Formats: sequence, structure tokens, C-alpha cells
Amino acid sequence: MRASREELSDLPVTDSHVHFGHLELGDGLMRVMDQLGISRLNVVCTPDRSRLSLVPDALHLKARFPERVYVFGGLDPSPLLIAPEEAGVHFASYVDTLLAMGCDGIKMIEGKPEMRKMLPIPPFDAEVWAPYWAKLAECGAPLIFHVNDPAEFWDAARIPDWARERGWYYGGGDFVSNEQQYAEIERVLGRHPELRVVFAHFFFLADQLPRLADILDRFANVCVDLTPGVEMYHSFAGDPDAAREFFLRYQDRILFGTDIGAKALLATPEAGIELEESRQRVSLVRQFLESDGEFDLAGEGGFLFGASEAPFRGIALPRDVLAKIYARNFERLAGDRPRRLDGTAIANECERLARMIEIRGAAGAEEAGDPSVARRVGAFFAAGS
Repeated sequence: MRASREELSDLPVTDSHVHFGHLELGDGLMRVMDQLGISRLNVVCTPDRSRLSLVPDALHLKARFPERVYVFGGLDPSPLLIAPEEAGVHFASYVDTLLAMGCDGIKMIEGKPEMRKMLPIPPFDAEVWAPYWAKLAECGAPLIFHVNDPAEFWDAARIPDWARERGWYYGGGDFVSNEQQYAEIERVLGRHPELRVVFAHFFFLADQLPRLADILDRFANVCVDLTPGVEMYHSFAGDPDAAREFFLRYQDRILFGTDIGAKALLATPEAGIELEESRQRVSLVRQFLESDGEFDLAGEGGFLFGASEAPFRGIALPRDVLAKIYARNFERLAGDRPRRLDGTAIANECERLARMIEIRGAAGAEEAGDPSVARRVGAFFAAGS
């Protein structure tokens, strides 16, 4: 069974987890959002090898659609390469920079094992991170944090072919273990219980709901988002009654998200923001939340969904619970409307990023830098400020 768009609720929907890294794709992204019934969206920014940061792209989109677009800015990874022993101090200062520009929160991808191998990222509970965690706890800025990946990515017998092909097999001892990262994060939360953090992809604990419940019970400011990993939804389908009970119990701690834009960012930017691929993502999450009984996904499935193991199973949540998950929980964290932008602050940061990219290029960085987007966005905001 598949619920049509007309059969789904008419509640406003805010997608808390969208990727955007190409200025020219803005109009296409917003058209897709309109067609899929997404009222507002939150762009989560990740580092970029050639441009250091995708924050300029996201803030440019927010300037064009200021009532609809939130931005969670990503950290500039440069301190990890320049002065790693002082990275936490620099990251704490960069929180101020992001908020001054008009970002609505912070995004971290640094807990993805691939990133911890690529960059010299210290353990998250190390002293070097302390100023950063203290800053976030003090200022109350919400954080969307990608920590770990599906457990099967460490298991040679269970990892899906599509994940192995992307280099996401983490077995063999070359990558940080998922349990090590969970332990690090719990120690951080214990030291800074005021942290307002959303763990992306259900903290990769959809198959361990009692364990996740224990974390949510002990740390009142922790939330999770529903952004696929398709494996989450197979786990939920294994015991839909337990999943429904969990969602009812923690209805104030769960956020709607899709990862729309991830394919354009990671694989096929030339194809733009694809409507049907995006529709698969929205359909999977919304049918799970709203339908009663089995459903499947038509077509080829979303990017990184792999071969379908349908049927999925819906949990038919009440309308008042859906309203929280679809929008209100995110608004409680990030505000009921996006923060205003400061064009001068954005222009200054774009100029700094462009200079950093040029310096890295002059120093012989492995990948050629591209300061053009930072320059273009900086000029846009300088002209209007």
C-alpha cells in the first residue's frame, strides 16, 4: 500500500535536514520543496574539499527565501590542519561568527568515521574540544550532529554493496569504532547537559530503541531526526508496535528530515535536485509516520537506499503528534522563523574564506581550491549591506 500525496495530512512540514552546495540549484530546490509540500527547510552545511565551507551557498539561498530557509552552519576545518591543539578555541570563536552572520544553528559531520580518518579530529571528549562544547552550552545554539554510521558498515558480512563502493567499510581497525564514539559523546553530554543537540539519522540506534530511550531519558536536551538511512525504516518495520510506542513516548524529541540534496552534493550535481529521488525520501518518512500497515516505495528508491527490502510498515501517529514531528519540534529548537542575516558579517567571512582557499592553493594543497563562490556570495552581500 502506498499513500498518495492527497491521503497524507495537510500539516505544515519543515524539513530539518537538507543539503545545498551549488548556487545555481536554488530555484530547482525550492520548486521541489513546493511540489513535495515542504513549507520550510533547514540547510545543513558540511565542509568542502575545494571550498572549505558551503555556508556561503546556504546563506545566499536564505537571503533569497528569508521566510522559508534556516541554515545550520558547518565548522571551518582549517584549525585541525593549522593548529590542532587549539582547534576547540577556534571552533568556539567560529560559533560566534556563524551566529553573527545569521545562521540558526550549527551542523557537524565530524562524527562520520570517514571524516575522522580524513582529518586529524581529536576524540570528542578530549580537552581540546572543551571550549567549543562550553560555548555551545552557554549560547544555546542548537547542533545537528552526525555521529557514526549504520553498525553494519563495520561488518564485512553485512555491509551493503552500495556502502562498500563508496568506501564506507570501516572494519579492519583503520577507522574509529562506533562504540568508541558513542562513549565519547556520552561523556560530552555528561559534562555539558545543557547542549541542545539533534543526532542525525536517529543516532543510528533505530535497531536499539531501549538504548536510545535510556539516552533520551538521561539527557533532556537531546533529540534525534528521522533523516534516512533506509536501514532505520527496516529496523522500525521489524517491530512496528515498539516503534509506535517509542514515537508516542518521545514525540517532543523527534524531528522530520530527509537528506534531500545529498545526491547532488555527493554524486551528480549536474542532475540538480531531482524531484523523483527527493519524492522517495519524503514518501518513505511520511508514509512511515502516517500510514497503517505495510507500504512500499515505487521506482528505484532514493540515493543510498540500496535494493528495496519492502515492505515497510507505518505506525499511524495521531495528528497532534505529527504536527510536533513535522515542524513544531524543530521550531522549538531553532525559532519559529529564521534569524535575520547580517550582510556585512557574511561579506567579511566570505572574503576570509576566499583568502584561506588561495593560501591553501599556494601552499600546494592536494586538491585545487575554488574561491569563486565565496567571492561571488561576498560581492552579493557587500552590494546589499
